[in-house]
Amino acid sequence: MRSRREFVAALAALTVTASLAGCGGGSGSSGKTTITYFSWNNQKVMTPIIEAFEKANPDIHIDISAAQGQANDYAQTLTTRIAGNQVPDVFHMSIETRSAVMDGGFARDITHESFMKGIDPTASTLYTRDGKVYGMAPTAWAGGIVYNKKLLAKAGYSSVPTTWDEFLKMGRKLADSGVTAYMEDPSVVSGSFGPMLGGYYAKQGMKTGDDAIFEGKTTFEKVWTPLIEQWDRLVSEGVMPKNVVGVNTDQIKQSFMTDQLAMFRSGPWDFADLDSAGIDYGVAPFPALPGGEPFVGGGPDSPYVISSKISGTKLKAAEKFLSFVNSTEGLKLAQENMNQISTSANYDSKVPPQLQDVYTKYIKTGKYYWVNWPKGGTVMGQEIASQWQLLIQGKETPRSVAQNLDKKWKSQ
Repeated sequence: MRSRREFVAALAALTVTASLAGCGGGSGSSGKTTITYFSWNNQKVMTPIIEAFEKANPDIHIDISAAQGQANDYAQTLTTRIAGNQVPDVFHMSIETRSAVMDGGFARDITHESFMKGIDPTASTLYTRDGKVYGMAPTAWAGGIVYNKKLLAKAGYSSVPTTWDEFLKMGRKLADSGVTAYMEDPSVVSGSFGPMLGGYYAKQGMKTGDDAIFEGKTTFEKVWTPLIEQWDRLVSEGVMPKNVVGVNTDQIKQSFMTDQLAMFRSGPWDFADLDSAGIDYGVAPFPALPGGEPFVGGGPDSPYVISSKISGTKLKAAEKFLSFVNSTEGLKLAQENMNQISTSANYDSKVPPQLQDVYTKYIKTGKYYWVNWPKGGTVMGQEIASQWQLLIQGKETPRSVAQNLDKKWKSQ
């Protein structure tokens, strides 16, 4: 997923091993219990966590491996391993593999396990079937509206309004003063529409979000059309220029750093550049669409899963590993080595001051959302990006965008 990758863009280049030990295990000649762990993150950044765990549990050895490259590489490798009856003892579910893993019975039910204590319920929603939780996600990625405090102050605002009408009103004031009010990369599922959609679902009590559409119980046209109509006011009322189509993320960021742009969709992945430019900036949630509430864009990092195929000492070792991951020490190491932000009650991450308010009020409380495709992720991601760009250019209407998404979804 592109946005999750943005969140960890500051990490070193991947240097991982692609080998995966067989899923036998138990006690080796050393007397230690060995479990295989297929990591979503590369081996280099996971090593400090593994070493700390093994130091605290000298009777357990973790045989770690990782897939090369992007998220779809992990999904493909995991699918291959499962098909070959080589299920890792501990692994990660991705959005692309969650249905196959849960419905296929490859993940252990961990709903009532002690290591789940402190896990944000929002982080479990995507990885739940029939009331049973199969994945533990103690960290998340997130982004919001990054704003130039100086430019907003000139328009009479100290921060970003939390309601849609007030946000548009401020945007028009900024535009009238000769400043571009807001920009985002329209290829990222509309960076603002996703979280505003999530805020609407939350306020309406629709806890499962888009699942009703994915399951064929309703359609994008019925649910999304009125919300896209509201979002389209960004363009029709001159808050975001149509020429944002064709402008890349670096150009948007440069406009912000040179005081030509007041707000843009971003997150911690850009903070180092903004700090070096000396910009006085803040971070705010996306405003609430009518019937919704403010939200940030984001989602849980890929959850840890225990294989349903293990038992005995291997199962106990796997449970101890997940307990460590969701402990104060484990979460602290995850932040230090992978820039992962804790959503667990067991640890409060140390975040930049600009992000603190959003972290406390939104990320830690589960007020984040992203559109996660349970199938055809690459195809649907490309389709929604294309449709959004046509919408911005005035070549499609909100309703036709939703109808086109329905057609593409049915073909998956």
